[in-house]
Amino acid sequence: MIIKKHETSGSCILAICDNHLLGKTIKEGNKQMEVSKQFYEGKETKEEILASIRDGTIFNIVGDESIKFALKNNLITKDNIKKIGGVPYAQSF
Repeated sequence: MIIKKHETSGSCILAICDNHLLGKTIKEGNKQMEVSKQFYEGKETKEEILASIRDGTIFNIVGDESIKFALKNNLITKDNIKKIGGVPYAQSF
């Protein structure tokens, strides 16, 4: 998994994705999601993710491994999860 922290005025966005999805575009019908390096490329450790969780106010999560991790650590609920092209993703505010 990879995490990147984006600090904005008043909030911290944590972008988390599975390594193999970085730089890919996922499509299904007229839906499309880009797992861009600019937004997601960062640290590749679970320890970094765990250390950053307390700072996060918004989470963008893509991929099976990342979604399982987020569920286990109560970052999202099952209701947050959607899929495009068979790839799960979630946003939590």
